[in-house]
Amino acid sequence: MKCIKFQLIAVCCLMLASCQPRYTKNAMILRADALLNSKPDSSQKLLLTQQHPEKLSKADYAAWCLLFTHSQYKLYQDIKSDSLIRVAVRYYDNSNLYKQSGTAYFLLGYILQQGKKDRDAMGAYKKAADLLKNTNEMKLNGLVNYNLGDMCMQDELYTQSLRYLNKSLYYYRITKNIHDQACVYVLISNICDILNYKHEIIMYYSNMALKLSKSTNDTSLQIGVLAQQGMFCYNTNYYRSKELILKGYRFFPDRRTDFAAYLSYEYSKLNKPDSARFYLNITLTDIKNKNDKTIRYLTSAYVAKDEGNLDKAFNFLEKAYLNRDTIFQHNYHSQLYRIDKQFDLSQKEKENAALKLANRNHIILIAFLLIGILISLLIALLIQNRYKRRQAEHAFVKQGMEYELKTMQIENNQKRELLLSKLQNRIENTLNFNRMKVGISHQEKQDAFMDEITKQAVIAEKEWTYYIDEVNQLFDGIIVRLQEKYTNLTQPDLIVIALICLKVDVSDCCNLLNMPKNTMYTRRKTIKKRIGIDKETDLEEWLMHYVEEVPENE
Repeated sequence: MKCIKFQLIAVCCLMLASCQPRYTKNAMILRADALLNSKPDSSQKLLLTQQHPEKLSKADYAAWCLLFTHSQYKLYQDIKSDSLIRVAVRYYDNSNLYKQSGTAYFLLGYILQQGKKDRDAMGAYKKAADLLKNTNEMKLNGLVNYNLGDMCMQDELYTQSLRYLNKSLYYYRITKNIHDQACVYVLISNICDILNYKHEIIMYYSNMALKLSKSTNDTSLQIGVLAQQGMFCYNTNYYRSKELILKGYRFFPDRRTDFAAYLSYEYSKLNKPDSARFYLNITLTDIKNKNDKTIRYLTSAYVAKDEGNLDKAFNFLEKAYLNRDTIFQHNYHSQLYRIDKQFDLSQKEKENAALKLANRNHIILIAFLLIGILISLLIALLIQNRYKRRQAEHAFVKQGMEYELKTMQIENNQKRELLLSKLQNRIENTLNFNRMKVGISHQEKQDAFMDEITKQAVIAEKEWTYYIDEVNQLFDGIIVRLQEKYTNLTQPDLIVIALICLKVDVSDCCNLLNMPKNTMYTRRKTIKKRIGIDKETDLEEWLMHYVEEVPENE
Protein backbone atom coordinates (compact mmCIF):
# COMPACT_ATOMS: atom_id res chain seq x y z
CA MET A 1 0.00 0.00 0.00
CA LYS A 2 2.82 2.39 0.85
CA CYS A 3 4.58 1.71 -2.45
CA ILE A 4 1.36 2.47 -4.35
CA LYS A 5 0.97 5.80 -2.53
CA PHE A 6 4.53 6.84 -3.26
CA GLN A 7 4.19 5.80 -6.89
CA LEU A 8 0.96 7.81 -7.20
CA ILE A 9 2.60 10.91 -5.75
CA ALA A 10 5.65 10.51 -7.97
CA VAL A 11 3.51 10.12 -11.10
CA CYS A 12 1.42 13.21 -10.26
CA CYS A 13 4.54 15.31 -9.60
CA LEU A 14 6.08 14.17 -12.87
CA MET A 15 2.88 15.00 -14.75
CA LEU A 16 2.81 18.50 -13.28
CA ALA A 17 6.50 19.06 -14.03
CA SER A 18 6.25 17.73 -17.58
CA CYS A 19 3.41 20.14 -18.42
CA GLN A 20 5.67 23.17 -18.08
CA PRO A 21 8.45 24.07 -20.55
CA ARG A 22 11.88 24.28 -19.01
CA TYR A 23 15.02 26.22 -19.83
CA THR A 24 18.08 24.47 -21.20
CA LYS A 25 20.59 22.40 -19.24
CA ASN A 26 23.03 22.26 -22.18
CA ALA A 27 26.44 23.39 -20.87
CA MET A 28 27.49 25.05 -24.15
CA ILE A 29 24.25 27.02 -24.45
CA LEU A 30 24.41 28.08 -20.79
CA ARG A 31 27.97 29.30 -21.37
CA ALA A 32 26.79 31.30 -24.40
CA ASP A 33 24.01 32.78 -22.26
CA ALA A 34 26.56 33.88 -19.66
CA LEU A 35 28.66 35.63 -22.35
CA LEU A 36 25.75 37.30 -24.16
CA ASN A 37 25.69 40.65 -22.34
CA SER A 38 29.44 41.19 -21.96
CA LYS A 39 30.75 39.47 -25.11
CA PRO A 40 27.95 38.92 -27.65
CA ASP A 41 30.43 38.11 -30.44
CA SER A 42 31.99 35.30 -28.37
CA SER A 43 28.52 34.07 -27.45
CA GLN A 44 27.54 33.90 -31.14
CA LYS A 45 30.75 32.08 -32.11
CA LEU A 46 30.13 29.54 -29.36
CA LEU A 47 26.55 28.96 -30.56
CA LEU A 48 27.76 28.45 -34.13
CA THR A 49 29.92 25.54 -32.98
CA GLN A 50 26.66 23.57 -32.76
CA GLN A 51 26.45 22.21 -36.31
CA HIS A 52 22.87 20.89 -36.23
CA PRO A 53 20.97 22.80 -33.52
CA GLU A 54 17.64 21.62 -34.91
CA LYS A 55 18.55 18.10 -33.75
CA LEU A 56 18.72 19.20 -30.13
CA SER A 57 15.86 18.65 -27.70
CA LYS A 58 12.96 21.13 -27.87
CA ALA A 59 14.15 23.02 -24.79
CA ASP A 60 17.75 23.25 -26.01
CA TYR A 61 16.76 24.22 -29.56
CA ALA A 62 14.42 26.96 -28.30
CA ALA A 63 17.20 28.34 -26.07
CA TRP A 64 19.68 28.19 -28.98
CA CYS A 65 17.29 30.09 -31.29
CA LEU A 66 16.62 32.72 -28.62
CA LEU A 67 20.29 33.32 -27.79
CA PHE A 68 21.47 33.32 -31.42
CA THR A 69 18.83 35.90 -32.44
CA HIS A 70 19.64 37.98 -29.35
CA SER A 71 23.34 37.95 -30.26
CA GLN A 72 22.46 39.15 -33.79
CA TYR A 73 20.47 42.00 -32.26
CA LYS A 74 23.28 43.02 -29.91
CA LEU A 75 25.83 42.94 -32.76
CA TYR A 76 23.55 45.10 -34.99
CA GLN A 77 23.42 42.39 -37.63
CA ASP A 78 20.74 42.30 -40.31
CA ILE A 79 18.18 39.68 -39.27
CA LYS A 80 16.52 38.63 -42.51
CA SER A 81 14.03 36.09 -41.15
CA ASP A 82 11.91 35.67 -38.05
CA SER A 83 11.76 31.86 -38.32
CA LEU A 84 14.34 31.20 -35.58
CA ILE A 85 12.85 33.55 -33.03
CA ARG A 86 9.37 32.18 -33.66
CA VAL A 87 10.64 28.76 -32.51
CA ALA A 88 11.49 30.34 -29.15
CA VAL A 89 8.22 32.31 -29.08
CA ARG A 90 6.12 29.16 -29.58
CA TYR A 91 8.08 27.11 -27.02
CA TYR A 92 8.08 29.66 -24.20
CA ASP A 93 4.56 30.98 -24.83
CA ASN A 94 2.10 30.41 -21.95
CA SER A 95 4.91 29.19 -19.67
CA ASN A 96 6.29 30.53 -16.40
CA LEU A 97 9.62 31.34 -18.09
CA TYR A 98 8.70 35.02 -18.30
CA LYS A 99 12.22 36.24 -18.99
CA GLN A 100 12.78 33.95 -21.97
CA SER A 101 9.25 34.42 -23.32
CA GLY A 102 9.37 38.21 -22.94
CA THR A 103 12.80 38.40 -24.61
CA ALA A 104 11.56 36.25 -27.50
CA TYR A 105 8.56 38.53 -28.08
CA PHE A 106 10.79 41.62 -27.89
CA LEU A 107 13.15 40.26 -30.54
CA LEU A 108 10.18 39.26 -32.71
CA GLY A 109 8.83 42.81 -32.42
CA TYR A 110 12.20 44.25 -33.39
CA ILE A 111 12.44 42.03 -36.50
CA LEU A 112 8.87 42.87 -37.54
CA GLN A 113 9.54 46.59 -37.03
CA GLN A 114 12.61 46.40 -39.25
CA GLY A 115 10.42 44.69 -41.87
CA LYS A 116 7.93 47.62 -41.73
CA LYS A 117 5.23 45.42 -40.16
CA ASP A 118 4.41 47.99 -37.50
CA ARG A 119 1.06 46.59 -36.44
CA ASP A 120 2.44 43.10 -35.77
CA ALA A 121 5.53 44.60 -34.17
CA MET A 122 3.35 46.64 -31.79
CA GLY A 123 1.50 43.50 -30.72
CA ALA A 124 4.75 41.63 -30.08
CA TYR A 125 6.17 44.54 -28.07
CA LYS A 126 3.02 44.74 -25.93
CA LYS A 127 3.18 41.02 -25.24
CA ALA A 128 6.86 41.40 -24.29
CA ALA A 129 6.06 44.28 -21.93
CA ASP A 130 3.31 42.25 -20.26
CA LEU A 131 5.65 39.27 -19.70
CA LEU A 132 8.78 41.16 -18.69
CA LYS A 133 7.04 43.15 -15.96
CA ASN A 134 7.10 39.89 -13.96
CA THR A 135 10.92 39.77 -14.12
CA ASN A 136 13.93 41.75 -12.91
CA GLU A 137 15.03 42.51 -16.48
CA MET A 138 14.86 46.28 -15.97
CA LYS A 139 17.01 47.21 -18.96
CA LEU A 140 14.95 45.07 -21.33
CA ASN A 141 11.73 46.45 -19.81
CA GLY A 142 12.99 49.96 -20.51
CA LEU A 143 13.93 49.07 -24.08
CA VAL A 144 10.53 47.49 -24.83
CA ASN A 145 8.63 50.53 -23.53
CA TYR A 146 10.99 52.89 -25.38
CA ASN A 147 10.29 51.12 -28.67
CA LEU A 148 6.56 51.19 -27.96
CA GLY A 149 6.76 54.91 -27.24
CA ASP A 150 8.77 55.56 -30.41
CA MET A 151 6.30 53.58 -32.55
CA CYS A 152 3.31 55.41 -31.05
CA MET A 153 5.06 58.71 -31.74
CA GLN A 154 5.67 57.77 -35.37
CA ASP A 155 2.00 56.82 -35.62
CA GLU A 156 1.05 60.18 -34.06
CA LEU A 157 -0.42 58.54 -30.94
CA TYR A 158 1.32 61.04 -28.70
CA THR A 159 -0.57 60.41 -25.45
CA GLN A 160 0.17 56.69 -25.59
CA SER A 161 3.73 57.48 -26.58
CA LEU A 162 4.26 59.61 -23.46
CA ARG A 163 2.85 56.83 -21.27
CA TYR A 164 5.29 54.26 -22.64
CA LEU A 165 8.23 56.69 -22.57
CA ASN A 166 7.61 57.48 -18.89
CA LYS A 167 7.58 53.75 -18.12
CA SER A 168 10.83 53.38 -20.03
CA LEU A 169 12.33 56.27 -18.05
CA TYR A 170 11.33 54.56 -14.79
CA TYR A 171 13.17 51.35 -15.73
CA TYR A 172 16.24 53.21 -17.03
CA ARG A 173 16.49 55.12 -13.77
CA ILE A 174 16.54 51.87 -11.83
CA THR A 175 19.39 50.54 -14.00
CA LYS A 176 21.11 53.98 -13.91
CA ASN A 177 21.34 53.90 -17.71
CA ILE A 178 22.12 57.58 -18.28
CA HIS A 179 22.52 57.44 -22.08
CA ASP A 180 19.13 55.81 -22.61
CA GLN A 181 17.51 58.22 -20.15
CA ALA A 182 18.82 61.08 -22.30
CA CYS A 183 17.32 59.49 -25.43
CA VAL A 184 13.95 59.19 -23.70
CA TYR A 185 14.04 62.86 -22.69
CA VAL A 186 14.79 63.79 -26.32
CA LEU A 187 11.62 62.04 -27.51
CA ILE A 188 9.51 63.44 -24.66
CA SER A 189 10.61 67.02 -25.40
CA ASN A 190 9.86 66.48 -29.10
CA ILE A 191 6.33 65.22 -28.34
CA CYS A 192 5.73 68.15 -25.96
CA ASP A 193 6.72 70.50 -28.80
CA ILE A 194 4.33 68.77 -31.23
CA LEU A 195 1.50 68.98 -28.66
CA ASN A 196 2.21 72.74 -28.18
CA TYR A 197 3.15 72.47 -24.52
CA LYS A 198 4.56 75.54 -22.83
CA HIS A 199 8.08 76.41 -23.90
CA GLU A 200 9.33 76.06 -20.32
CA ILE A 201 8.10 72.44 -20.15
CA ILE A 202 9.63 71.59 -23.53
CA MET A 203 12.98 73.09 -22.54
CA TYR A 204 12.92 71.35 -19.13
CA TYR A 205 12.89 67.92 -20.76
CA SER A 206 15.36 69.00 -23.43
CA ASN A 207 17.77 70.39 -20.81
CA MET A 208 17.51 67.12 -18.89
CA ALA A 209 18.53 65.30 -22.07
CA LEU A 210 21.41 67.77 -22.57
CA LYS A 211 22.62 67.39 -18.97
CA LEU A 212 22.62 63.59 -19.16
CA SER A 213 24.27 63.55 -22.60
CA LYS A 214 27.12 65.69 -21.25
CA SER A 215 27.70 63.26 -18.39
CA THR A 216 28.01 60.38 -20.89
CA ASN A 217 30.53 62.29 -23.07
CA ASP A 218 28.41 61.33 -26.11
CA THR A 219 29.22 64.17 -28.52
CA SER A 220 26.75 63.00 -31.16
CA LEU A 221 23.86 62.89 -28.72
CA GLN A 222 24.86 66.22 -27.16
CA ILE A 223 24.99 68.06 -30.50
CA GLY A 224 21.72 66.41 -31.57
CA VAL A 225 20.00 67.77 -28.42
CA LEU A 226 21.44 71.26 -29.01
CA ALA A 227 20.24 71.27 -32.64
CA GLN A 228 16.80 70.16 -31.42
CA GLN A 229 16.73 73.06 -28.94
CA GLY A 230 17.54 75.37 -31.85
CA MET A 231 14.47 74.09 -33.69
CA PHE A 232 12.33 74.58 -30.55
CA CYS A 233 13.17 78.30 -30.46
CA TYR A 234 13.31 78.91 -34.23
CA ASN A 235 10.51 81.48 -34.10
CA THR A 236 11.49 83.22 -30.83
CA ASN A 237 15.27 83.58 -30.64
CA TYR A 238 16.62 83.72 -34.20
CA TYR A 239 20.31 84.19 -33.40
CA ARG A 240 20.51 81.41 -30.77
CA SER A 241 18.43 79.10 -32.96
CA LYS A 242 20.78 79.72 -35.90
CA GLU A 243 23.90 78.97 -33.81
CA LEU A 244 22.52 75.74 -32.38
CA ILE A 245 21.15 74.44 -35.69
CA LEU A 246 24.49 75.20 -37.39
CA LYS A 247 26.15 72.75 -34.99
CA GLY A 248 23.77 70.00 -36.08
CA TYR A 249 24.18 70.99 -39.75
CA ARG A 250 27.96 70.60 -39.55
CA PHE A 251 27.95 67.43 -37.43
CA PHE A 252 25.18 65.44 -39.21
CA PRO A 253 25.73 65.53 -43.01
CA ASP A 254 22.80 63.18 -43.68
CA ARG A 255 20.35 65.62 -42.05
CA ARG A 256 21.59 68.80 -43.71
CA THR A 257 18.50 69.33 -45.85
CA ASP A 258 16.32 69.35 -42.71
CA PHE A 259 18.61 71.73 -40.86
CA ALA A 260 19.01 73.94 -43.98
CA ALA A 261 15.30 74.77 -44.05
CA TYR A 262 15.47 76.17 -40.50
CA LEU A 263 18.76 77.98 -41.20
CA SER A 264 17.27 79.64 -44.27
CA TYR A 265 14.34 80.82 -42.14
CA GLU A 266 16.63 82.18 -39.38
CA TYR A 267 18.88 84.03 -41.83
CA SER A 268 15.89 85.61 -43.53
CA LYS A 269 14.67 86.79 -40.11
CA LEU A 270 18.18 88.14 -39.39
CA ASN A 271 18.09 90.12 -42.69
CA LYS A 272 20.76 88.07 -44.41
CA PRO A 273 19.08 87.19 -47.71
CA ASP A 274 22.19 85.72 -49.35
CA SER A 275 22.66 83.18 -46.62
CA ALA A 276 18.92 82.50 -46.59
CA ARG A 277 18.95 81.79 -50.34
CA PHE A 278 22.06 79.57 -49.95
CA TYR A 279 20.43 77.27 -47.38
CA LEU A 280 17.08 77.34 -49.19
CA ASN A 281 18.77 76.01 -52.34
CA ILE A 282 20.24 73.15 -50.29
CA THR A 283 16.78 72.33 -48.99
CA LEU A 284 15.24 72.38 -52.46
CA THR A 285 17.79 69.91 -53.83
CA ASP A 286 16.12 67.14 -51.82
CA ILE A 287 12.75 66.98 -53.54
CA LYS A 288 11.94 63.60 -51.96
CA ASN A 289 12.08 64.96 -48.41
CA LYS A 290 8.57 65.79 -47.34
CA ASN A 291 9.49 66.68 -43.75
CA ASP A 292 8.83 70.23 -42.51
CA LYS A 293 7.06 71.46 -45.65
CA THR A 294 5.61 74.32 -43.65
CA ILE A 295 9.01 75.71 -42.69
CA ARG A 296 10.18 75.32 -46.29
CA TYR A 297 7.25 77.32 -47.63
CA LEU A 298 7.75 79.97 -44.97
CA THR A 299 11.45 80.21 -45.79
CA SER A 300 10.71 80.45 -49.52
CA ALA A 301 8.18 83.21 -48.82
CA TYR A 302 10.65 85.30 -46.81
CA VAL A 303 13.42 84.83 -49.38
CA ALA A 304 11.05 85.84 -52.21
CA LYS A 305 10.02 88.91 -50.20
CA ASP A 306 13.67 89.87 -49.65
CA GLU A 307 14.23 89.52 -53.41
CA GLY A 308 11.30 91.80 -54.12
CA ASN A 309 9.00 89.13 -55.57
CA LEU A 310 5.92 89.78 -53.44
CA ASP A 311 3.50 87.65 -55.48
CA LYS A 312 5.75 84.64 -55.15
CA ALA A 313 6.20 85.37 -51.47
CA PHE A 314 2.41 85.53 -51.02
CA ASN A 315 1.95 82.19 -52.84
CA PHE A 316 4.54 80.46 -50.66
CA LEU A 317 3.05 81.98 -47.55
CA GLU A 318 -0.40 80.75 -48.56
CA LYS A 319 0.99 77.25 -49.20
CA ALA A 320 2.63 77.26 -45.77
CA TYR A 321 -0.62 78.01 -43.97
CA LEU A 322 -2.65 75.64 -46.14
CA ASN A 323 -0.11 72.91 -45.53
CA ARG A 324 -0.25 73.51 -41.80
CA ASP A 325 -4.06 73.41 -41.82
CA THR A 326 -4.05 70.26 -43.97
CA ILE A 327 -1.65 68.54 -41.60
CA PHE A 328 -3.75 69.65 -38.62
CA GLN A 329 -6.98 68.34 -40.15
CA HIS A 330 -5.32 65.10 -41.21
CA ASN A 331 -3.85 64.58 -37.77
CA TYR A 332 -7.15 65.48 -36.13
CA HIS A 333 -9.20 63.01 -38.15
CA SER A 334 -6.45 60.42 -37.97
CA GLN A 335 -6.36 60.78 -34.23
CA LEU A 336 -10.13 60.46 -33.94
CA TYR A 337 -10.05 57.36 -36.13
CA ARG A 338 -7.24 55.82 -34.15
CA ILE A 339 -8.90 56.67 -30.83
CA ASP A 340 -12.10 55.05 -32.04
CA LYS A 341 -10.24 51.95 -33.24
CA GLN A 342 -8.24 51.94 -30.05
CA PHE A 343 -11.50 51.97 -28.05
CA ASP A 344 -12.86 49.02 -30.04
CA LEU A 345 -9.62 47.16 -29.59
CA SER A 346 -9.61 47.94 -25.87
CA GLN A 347 -13.13 46.60 -25.48
CA LYS A 348 -12.25 43.44 -27.36
CA GLU A 349 -9.08 43.06 -25.33
CA LYS A 350 -11.13 43.41 -22.13
CA GLU A 351 -13.54 40.70 -23.27
CA ASN A 352 -10.67 38.40 -24.25
CA ALA A 353 -8.91 39.14 -21.00
CA ALA A 354 -12.05 38.29 -19.01
CA LEU A 355 -12.45 35.02 -20.90
CA LYS A 356 -8.79 34.14 -20.43
CA LEU A 357 -9.06 35.02 -16.75
CA ALA A 358 -12.08 32.74 -16.31
CA ASN A 359 -10.33 29.85 -18.06
CA ARG A 360 -7.18 30.47 -16.10
CA ASN A 361 -9.15 30.52 -12.84
CA HIS A 362 -10.63 27.10 -13.68
CA ILE A 363 -7.20 25.72 -14.44
CA ILE A 364 -5.79 27.25 -11.26
CA LEU A 365 -8.66 25.80 -9.21
CA ILE A 366 -8.09 22.31 -10.62
CA ALA A 367 -4.36 22.67 -10.05
CA PHE A 368 -4.92 23.79 -6.46
CA LEU A 369 -7.28 20.87 -5.81
CA LEU A 370 -4.74 18.43 -7.19
CA ILE A 371 -1.96 20.05 -5.21
CA GLY A 372 -4.15 20.00 -2.09
CA ILE A 373 -4.78 16.27 -2.47
CA LEU A 374 -1.09 15.62 -2.98
CA ILE A 375 -0.17 17.75 0.01
CA SER A 376 -2.76 15.94 2.16
CA LEU A 377 -1.32 12.57 1.14
CA LEU A 378 2.19 13.77 1.84
CA ILE A 379 1.19 15.16 5.26
CA ALA A 380 -0.57 11.90 6.17
CA LEU A 381 2.47 9.88 5.13
CA LEU A 382 4.80 12.23 6.99
CA ILE A 383 2.69 12.00 10.18
CA GLN A 384 2.55 8.20 9.93
CA ASN A 385 6.29 7.94 9.33
CA ARG A 386 7.00 10.37 12.15
CA TYR A 387 4.81 8.35 14.56
CA LYS A 388 6.56 5.12 13.61
CA ARG A 389 9.96 6.77 13.87
CA ARG A 390 9.13 8.01 17.37
CA GLN A 391 7.95 4.55 18.40
CA ALA A 392 11.20 3.07 17.08
CA GLU A 393 13.21 5.77 18.89
CA HIS A 394 11.37 5.11 22.18
CA ALA A 395 11.92 1.37 21.83
CA PHE A 396 15.58 1.94 21.06
CA VAL A 397 16.00 4.27 24.06
CA LYS A 398 14.19 1.77 26.31
CA GLN A 399 16.43 -1.08 25.14
CA GLY A 400 19.47 1.11 25.71
CA MET A 401 18.37 1.96 29.23
CA GLU A 402 17.64 -1.67 30.03
CA TYR A 403 21.02 -2.67 28.67
CA GLU A 404 22.79 0.03 30.70
CA LEU A 405 20.90 -1.01 33.84
CA LYS A 406 21.80 -4.67 33.38
CA THR A 407 25.40 -3.76 32.63
CA MET A 408 25.55 -1.60 35.75
CA GLN A 409 24.06 -4.38 37.89
CA ILE A 410 26.57 -6.86 36.54
CA GLU A 411 29.45 -4.48 37.19
CA ASN A 412 28.21 -3.74 40.72
CA ASN A 413 27.82 -7.45 41.46
CA GLN A 414 31.32 -8.10 40.16
CA LYS A 415 32.74 -5.28 42.28
CA ARG A 416 30.85 -6.52 45.31
CA GLU A 417 32.05 -10.09 44.83
CA LEU A 418 35.60 -8.85 44.39
CA LEU A 419 35.40 -6.72 47.52
CA LEU A 420 33.89 -9.57 49.53
CA SER A 421 36.53 -11.96 48.25
CA LYS A 422 39.24 -9.57 49.45
CA LEU A 423 37.59 -9.29 52.84
CA GLN A 424 37.01 -13.06 53.02
CA ASN A 425 40.70 -13.65 52.34
CA ARG A 426 41.59 -11.33 55.16
CA ILE A 427 39.13 -13.06 57.46
CA GLU A 428 40.47 -16.54 56.60
CA ASN A 429 44.05 -15.32 57.06
CA THR A 430 43.14 -13.91 60.46
CA LEU A 431 41.60 -17.21 61.57
CA ASN A 432 44.59 -19.19 60.30
CA PHE A 433 47.01 -16.91 62.03
CA ASN A 434 45.05 -17.20 65.28
CA ARG A 435 45.38 -21.00 65.10
CA MET A 436 49.09 -20.67 64.39
CA LYS A 437 49.47 -18.40 67.41
CA VAL A 438 48.85 -21.31 69.70
CA GLY A 439 52.07 -23.03 68.52
CA ILE A 440 54.31 -20.09 69.47
CA SER A 441 55.35 -20.29 73.14
CA HIS A 442 57.63 -17.29 73.57
CA GLN A 443 55.68 -14.14 74.36
CA GLU A 444 57.91 -11.67 72.46
CA LYS A 445 57.89 -13.83 69.31
CA GLN A 446 54.18 -14.23 69.72
CA ASP A 447 53.68 -10.45 69.92
CA ALA A 448 55.93 -9.81 66.89
CA PHE A 449 54.17 -12.51 64.93
CA MET A 450 50.76 -11.03 65.81
CA ASP A 451 51.87 -7.55 64.80
CA GLU A 452 52.97 -8.83 61.40
CA ILE A 453 49.79 -10.85 60.98
CA THR A 454 47.65 -7.89 61.99
CA LYS A 455 49.30 -5.70 59.35
CA GLN A 456 48.46 -8.24 56.67
CA ALA A 457 44.98 -9.37 57.79
CA VAL A 458 43.41 -6.36 59.49
CA ILE A 459 41.98 -3.41 57.50
CA ALA A 460 44.20 -0.52 58.45
CA GLU A 461 42.69 2.89 59.15
CA LYS A 462 44.32 4.34 56.05
CA GLU A 463 42.46 1.71 53.97
CA TRP A 464 39.05 2.64 55.35
CA THR A 465 38.52 5.37 52.78
CA TYR A 466 39.00 2.87 49.93
CA TYR A 467 36.33 0.47 51.26
CA ILE A 468 33.97 3.30 52.17
CA ASP A 469 34.19 4.73 48.62
CA GLU A 470 33.70 1.32 47.03
CA VAL A 471 30.57 0.66 49.10
CA ASN A 472 29.30 4.16 48.34
CA GLN A 473 29.55 3.42 44.59
CA LEU A 474 28.01 -0.05 44.90
CA PHE A 475 24.98 1.20 46.83
CA ASP A 476 24.07 4.37 44.91
CA GLY A 477 25.90 6.84 47.17
CA ILE A 478 24.55 5.59 50.49
CA ILE A 479 27.60 6.75 52.47
CA VAL A 480 27.45 10.27 51.02
CA ARG A 481 23.73 10.55 51.71
CA LEU A 482 24.20 9.38 55.29
CA GLN A 483 27.03 11.87 55.80
CA GLU A 484 24.93 14.73 54.39
CA LYS A 485 21.90 13.80 56.48
CA TYR A 486 23.73 12.75 59.71
CA THR A 487 26.73 15.04 59.91
CA ASN A 488 27.98 13.71 63.26
CA LEU A 489 28.92 10.28 61.79
CA THR A 490 32.66 9.67 62.07
CA GLN A 491 35.09 7.73 59.89
CA PRO A 492 35.03 4.64 62.24
CA ASP A 493 31.20 4.77 62.03
CA LEU A 494 31.33 4.81 58.24
CA ILE A 495 33.67 1.78 57.94
CA VAL A 496 31.34 -0.23 60.20
CA ILE A 497 28.35 0.84 58.09
CA ALA A 498 30.25 -0.15 54.93
CA LEU A 499 30.97 -3.63 56.29
CA ILE A 500 27.32 -4.06 57.37
CA CYS A 501 26.19 -3.09 53.84
CA LEU A 502 28.47 -5.83 52.51
CA LYS A 503 26.65 -8.21 54.90
CA VAL A 504 29.79 -9.01 56.90
CA ASP A 505 28.71 -10.42 60.31
CA VAL A 506 29.85 -9.08 63.69
CA SER A 507 32.60 -11.66 64.23
CA ASP A 508 34.15 -11.05 60.82
CA CYS A 509 33.88 -7.28 61.34
CA CYS A 510 35.81 -7.65 64.60
CA ASN A 511 38.52 -9.67 62.87
CA LEU A 512 38.83 -7.22 59.96
CA LEU A 513 38.99 -4.17 62.21
CA ASN A 514 40.99 -5.91 64.98
CA MET A 515 38.25 -4.88 67.40
CA PRO A 516 36.77 -6.79 70.36
CA LYS A 517 33.10 -7.68 70.13
CA ASN A 518 32.15 -5.42 73.04
CA THR A 519 33.76 -2.50 71.28
CA MET A 520 31.96 -3.45 68.07
CA TYR A 521 28.59 -3.54 69.83
CA THR A 522 29.35 -0.23 71.49
CA ARG A 523 30.20 1.24 68.04
CA ARG A 524 26.90 -0.03 66.63
CA LYS A 525 24.96 1.53 69.51
CA THR A 526 26.77 4.82 68.90
CA ILE A 527 25.83 4.68 65.20
CA LYS A 528 22.14 4.09 66.09
CA LYS A 529 22.23 7.05 68.45
CA ARG A 530 23.83 9.34 65.89
CA ILE A 531 21.38 8.20 63.19
CA GLY A 532 18.47 8.60 65.59
CA ILE A 533 16.93 5.13 65.61
CA ASP A 534 15.66 3.09 68.56
CA LYS A 535 17.97 0.76 70.44
CA GLU A 536 15.64 -2.17 69.67
CA THR A 537 15.83 -1.54 65.89
CA ASP A 538 18.18 -3.89 64.06
CA LEU A 539 20.92 -1.79 62.42
CA GLU A 540 21.45 -4.27 59.55
CA GLU A 541 17.74 -4.25 58.62
CA TRP A 542 17.55 -0.44 58.85
CA LEU A 543 20.56 -0.01 56.54
CA MET A 544 19.22 -2.55 54.01
CA HIS A 545 15.86 -0.75 53.98
CA TYR A 546 17.67 2.59 53.56
CA VAL A 547 19.65 1.18 50.61
CA GLU A 548 16.44 0.06 48.89
CA GLU A 549 14.10 2.96 49.73
CA VAL A 550 16.09 6.19 49.97
CA PRO A 551 17.15 6.56 46.28
CA GLU A 552 13.56 6.20 45.04
CA ASN A 553 12.15 8.66 47.61
CA GLU A 554 14.79 11.21 46.80
